Amino acid sequence: MRNRGRLAIAAALVLAGIAAWTTATSGASFTATKSNPSNTFTAASSFPGIRVASGSYTGNGSDNRSITGVGFQPNVVIVKSDDNSGVAEMRTSTMPSDTTKPLSGATALTANLIQSLDANGFTLGNDNAVNRNARAYHWVAFKTFSGDMSVGTYTGNGTSQSVAGLGFSPEYVMMLPANNQRATQRMSGMTATYQFDADAGIATGITSLDSNGFSVGNNAKVNSSGITYHYVAFNEDVDEMDTASYSGTGAGHSITGVGFQPAYVIVRANANRDGAHRASAVTGTGSQLFTNTANESAGITALQSDGFQVGTSVTVNASATTYDYVAFKDKP
Repeated sequence: MRNRGRLAIAAALVLAGIAAWTTATSGASFTATKSNPSNTFTAASSFPGIRVASGSYTGNGSDNRSITGVGFQPNVVIVKSDDNSGVAEMRTSTMPSDTTKPLSGATALTANLIQSLDANGFTLGNDNAVNRNARAYHWVAFKTFSGDMSVGTYTGNGTSQSVAGLGFSPEYVMMLPANNQRATQRMSGMTATYQFDADAGIATGITSLDSNGFSVGNNAKVNSSGITYHYVAFNEDVDEMDTASYSGTGAGHSITGVGFQPAYVIVRANANRDGAHRASAVTGTGSQLFTNTANESAGITALQSDGFQVGTSVTVNASATTYDYVAFKDKP
């Protein structure tokens, strides 16, 4: 939880003659404190936080191509084509020079994709996954903020361990092994750790979300001896990040109660299905998978003022299936 945000909100409430209070959110497996989700004070919007931006470009096949205009130097960038030119690719500021982690498939950190994270954007190689000639690509970029978002690394020990020092209790963690183990994720409402592509989940992955970090079990995706793991962790906050669950209906409907209009949303079934994501730069009703697959038109069909809309695709809305989502908003 962001102490500065809690103290600032409490001070405002006291000045207004109202008792300040906080709440906790409970997931299927974890409980973590967050900012008061019922707070409606205008002052809350003035608190800075994580930066989130998205955009699009057309591939030209040129190596060392700069994508500018992000508005900040990102710590994380995710790129995915509209078609099947490649899987979603993710680079963090903790990764070695000219390396990127594919978010689908059993592939190690790879060169010639997102080559660097720059002062106002990022630089691409000429791999088809990020820069195929005449293909459309969408990107989302994040910048960390203390108490809200953290990037880091640890070395696996092959048994179990806790990763501390984040400065908050995370509600969402993305895990990116340097070797050819698959990338995984865990949201606070999930009952297992899931890949970004289809799998049934693992119980010995990210085993808990702790008061100052997270713990991992002995699964190779999160804790092989001697392997470097890159992680990105987020703290849920009332006006910049929200994660929760919903039950699929099989019919298109809106997921509300997020508290803001998201700039980026990830949805993952608690079942053996691919994850879906949509950035604000994506147009029409299209949303993207993390796999080597073209956009689908019935996935995350819109980003709305208090959440998002899902269509009939099983990636986001199969009847009687539980889905977890994480939504982000820019906080300049």
